[in-house]
Amino acid sequence: MTEGSFTETGGPSGGVYAAPMSEREFLMIVNEEAGTSDEQRVEQVRRLLAAQADVKVARTGSIDELQHALDNRGSAEVVVCGGDGSLHAVVTALCLVYELDEDDLPALGLIPLGTGNDFARAAGIPEDPEEAARIVLEGPLQPIDIIRDADDFIVVNAVHVGTGDRAGREAKPWKDRLGTIGLGPLGYVIGSVIAGFRKDGWKLVVEVDGEVVADGSTRLMQVAMANGTSIGGGAALAPEAEPGDGRADVVIAESRTRLERVQYALHLKSGDLDRLNGVRRMTGAHVRLRSATGSSFGVNADGELLDPVTEAEWTLQRAAYRLHLPEEADSQPRASEPVR
Repeated sequence: MTEGSFTETGGPSGGVYAAPMSEREFLMIVNEEAGTSDEQRVEQVRRLLAAQADVKVARTGSIDELQHALDNRGSAEVVVCGGDGSLHAVVTALCLVYELDEDDLPALGLIPLGTGNDFARAAGIPEDPEEAARIVLEGPLQPIDIIRDADDFIVVNAVHVGTGDRAGREAKPWKDRLGTIGLGPLGYVIGSVIAGFRKDGWKLVVEVDGEVVADGSTRLMQVAMANGTSIGGGAALAPEAEPGDGRADVVIAESRTRLERVQYALHLKSGDLDRLNGVRRMTGAHVRLRSATGSSFGVNADGELLDPVTEAEWTLQRAAYRLHLPEEADSQPRASEPVR
């Protein structure tokens, strides 16, 4: 299949149903490789949405198919049925291909069907598919920020280097194994502990909004810029982050001893990193970092493991798209906080 599969309010069987006439239209984007349980939840959502709107379902298995579906969406709001990776793919396609009008930003809904659902957690969107569908129908549209790197790679949740990237690489086989019994997110914790034992940190020069906050003289365990609150399926990297408040949360953790690195990995799950020495938090809109030694470091962006680099640059783009959120999740821009 080269052009995404469309079904007028279609269910898992690909049948065609008559949707009630409505001024609202939705295009549900579903991963073609979704399992049986996901398909059942997709059908739940389809039926609920179809009771109040015209609904189409596009099952996509490649970037080309996704782009075809978005090109043919007309005036329909896009409902992403999947995890952080699915949301990342849709937002990337919308931001890079279309010239976004600040006065008419694309409207999205999110049905969390992934294993980690870190961004949905930050946005306050419940994992129950029917509850999430009701938010799509009834929740207000709120502007959501994104992060871009120097190569225009789009980040919806978080980008980080250091232990977090190593943890992602060490965690992959564990997540695959534990995912078969519903414990995939635990793999990230295991990967973090392994990374803490194996790596003693990186000497990086870090600037936040033009101010040098790490001069490369001290090894760092992790540098992160977060739009969401957690990574790796619940590791609470930036518990106070809000995806639409106009400021990204920046976390810098120094690497001193092996014990401290392992403690960092363990505290990352609970989110109480502030209890540890050498961990700093701040907010900012622009982060630059480079290796002080010339050695390369890996980058983890929305869970995707990018090629190692010797420098990186991340910039917050405010209000890149709109997302249906619960009423109480109305984000207001934060005042700029001093770097500390």
